Amino acid sequence: MTIDRRHFTKVAGAGAAVLAVAWQQACTQVSDTGDVTADTVRTLLDAQGSHGIYDDPEEFERLRRAVANSARIANQLRAFPLNEDEQPLTIFRRG
Repeated sequence: MTIDRRHFTKVAGAGAAVLAVAWQQACTQVSDTGDVTADTVRTLLDAQGSHGIYDDPEEFERLRRAVANSARIANQLRAFPLNEDEQPLTIFRRG
């Protein structure tokens, strides 16, 4: 079976949309409960392909904690106050 550009774009776009929605769900869950559900992590895994080592419950739990930590960091970055006169790429500095 050959895949043309239009079909590839549809499939890639749908996969990216699922991934974006699942990531947003993870960020929301961390904001609400401080943790990410196993179902959300499974959705993220399904969107990226094979589960590999994450079929092992211990490794899956490590991944779930890592996703929660990444979502927490993303939420903190979004909450960072920005000066409206400066471009966002120049504003992230400590001091």
